[in-house]
Amino acid sequence: MNWLGNLLIIVGISFDIYAAMEIRGAMLAKIKPKALILASLIITLIQCVFFFGGFFISYDLISHDQMAAANARPLGNTLAAIIFFALAVRLIHKAIRHEEIEEKREEMSLKTYSLIVLVGAVYTLFAGLACGLTESNIWLMLITIVVSTIVVVSAGVYTGYRYGFASRPRVYLSGAALLIIAGVWSIIRSVIS
Repeated sequence: MNWLGNLLIIVGISFDIYAAMEIRGAMLAKIKPKALILASLIITLIQCVFFFGGFFISYDLISHDQMAAANARPLGNTLAAIIFFALAVRLIHKAIRHEEIEEKREEMSLKTYSLIVLVGAVYTLFAGLACGLTESNIWLMLITIVVSTIVVVSAGVYTGYRYGFASRPRVYLSGAALLIIAGVWSIIRSVIS
């Protein structure tokens, strides 16, 4: 997959983190820059570990000829598309589900932020599996994950702090749209291959 496809995938799964950080930002009495930087780095590390865990599992299957060599690329792109569509359905479900959130002032806790991201990291693992199947460039993926995660964590906290978390459903739907586009792109690549 090229850089634009990779960007769609990473930004699409990052919108889930953005929405979670928007909720937490809405509950902060004050944003502490040091804590925000540390939270961004820890969340980025979690994202990288899970994404590359999935990436190397599927990439290893392809490189060790576990999937038939002739069918590896089209089959990999088709499986990746299915994963992207499933991740998009999950985000759409989160957008239409009206989850009750107890609003209360709290301090910025790295443990809380990390636990929120760990719950969603399973889906990042699946995105990594899909990207490994499409034989994405690992260095481009690393740069994209690091930059996008730091941006969405910071932007989510500040947006929530300033405006609350009313935009959360639109954020989920935007992420789902990006993942659907990535899924369609993968299907087109499997047909062309």
